[in-house]
Amino acid sequence: MYDEFGEHPSHNADSGRMPRPEGREHADATHRRIPEDSPARQARAGVARTHVSARDDDAAPSQRAAGRPVSRTSSRAGGRPSHSGRIPQQSRNSQRYSPSASAGARPRRTGGASRGNGRGAQVDPAAAPYQDHDRYMRIAQKPERPGRRLAGGLAGVGLVAVVIIGVVLFVQSLPANVTLNGASVEVHGGKTLGDALSASGIKPQPGDLLAVDGSVLEAGKGEPFDATVNGEKVTELDTKLASGDVVEIGNGGPIEEPSDSVETAIPWTVAQEGNGAIHLVEGEGNDGVKATKTGKVSGITAEQVVQEPSNIVRRNVSPDVGDDKVIALTFDDGPWGDQTGQVLDVLAEHGAKATFFTVGNRIEQDNGDAFIKRAVSEGHQVCTHSYDHAAGSGQGVNLGFMTPEEQKAEVEKGRAAIEAVTGTEASRIFRTPGGNFGDDVVKNIGPLIKAEIGWNIDSSDWRRPGAGAIANQIEDAWPGAIVLMHDGGGDRSQTIEALKLALPRLKDQGYRFITIDELLQYPLS
Repeated sequence: MYDEFGEHPSHNADSGRMPRPEGREHADATHRRIPEDSPARQARAGVARTHVSARDDDAAPSQRAAGRPVSRTSSRAGGRPSHSGRIPQQSRNSQRYSPSASAGARPRRTGGASRGNGRGAQVDPAAAPYQDHDRYMRIAQKPERPGRRLAGGLAGVGLVAVVIIGVVLFVQSLPANVTLNGASVEVHGGKTLGDALSASGIKPQPGDLLAVDGSVLEAGKGEPFDATVNGEKVTELDTKLASGDVVEIGNGGPIEEPSDSVETAIPWTVAQEGNGAIHLVEGEGNDGVKATKTGKVSGITAEQVVQEPSNIVRRNVSPDVGDDKVIALTFDDGPWGDQTGQVLDVLAEHGAKATFFTVGNRIEQDNGDAFIKRAVSEGHQVCTHSYDHAAGSGQGVNLGFMTPEEQKAEVEKGRAAIEAVTGTEASRIFRTPGGNFGDDVVKNIGPLIKAEIGWNIDSSDWRRPGAGAIANQIEDAWPGAIVLMHDGGGDRSQTIEALKLALPRLKDQGYRFITIDELLQYPLS
């Protein structure tokens, strides 16, 4: 029933385990008593066994053929057999291995015996008991698998991530210290605006829902609160806060009901300020927007200004000349032939400078261009007084009677006539015919001019009251005054004589005669 090794044949064939050799106890004892010079002792120390010599290999075939065990010469025993030739008995669960050639060699299953049959196996009796030890040595010396190193690295990364998450959660659990309406507040929980309100005890009151006319439709249905965080408006209670934030919160504002709206234009106008003779035109006229709303909740209709109109401002100012005794002499309606020349002669005689408000079509006739050139060369200022003194629809006196296009043309053509003679850009200082500078005229020609010049003293020379009366009017002037006279538009002989009388007297009082541009250099108010 059992073979010579004490194993049942069926067990050996089916289980795939090696038969248990006899004398295991003897092998164990031998394992415990390892001679100092044995090959096994040298294998533990890392010294490789000596290979079997070629002479032993040559003898091996004849010995195997005779059925005798092969003996090999020991490298340390002077050629003595390394074992007695008897195969030691092995344990039941062990397998038979061929002797290892060195300490580092991998043990192999002997090729002479079948898996279930231990007969005929040739085993080195001295080395066989130590085969398990060699296998353990090889396992201990195996290199570390890459997969294990990767797993270790991933475990380390995971540990670091856990630490970081823990730190973040700890920091997030700390309260936020904020300034709420000037007071320091410690905010816990989610650290939101709502948490800050709960911590402070502040309870803002909501605004109201209003109709389009401003009446209250429903109290408390407006904005729930009005709040800013670091100056930025916020509308949600779940707004996150951080330490150091400055929060301002108050009651909510009103909300207007939804409505249907129709928008219309609000025309711009001319706003006037002051009473001075110098009329400055400032700003640009732009229409505003007006909305007519009908509330969807209340049904009320109301008008609201969506955008205010941008008005032109006519500032009527006077120069602040202080202690300077200066007067601005002005002459209209020229050039007018020799009369303009005679006026220039009197001015030159007394060292006076003046401003001539010319009519454009008069420059183009009666040698008018020559007088313009002379006036400019002698230091006088030349400006336009319109092109034809508002002839036609303006009835020769008022631009306001003319269309907007005609009004603009009067200014533009008048300046062009001057530029054609002087070759330089004409002044944007302007005087309207008759001094008629109403709102409609301001709207139309305001963008074309810098200032419209009126007067403080009307000499009334156009009435021809006599040279003495005209001279008296001129002599009534005061520092910074603008005096109106004429060098054209008819016979101006009385005006010329009046100048001869008035100018020496005013000079004796310390007055100087300057142009409008020079007068505008003083502060205006």
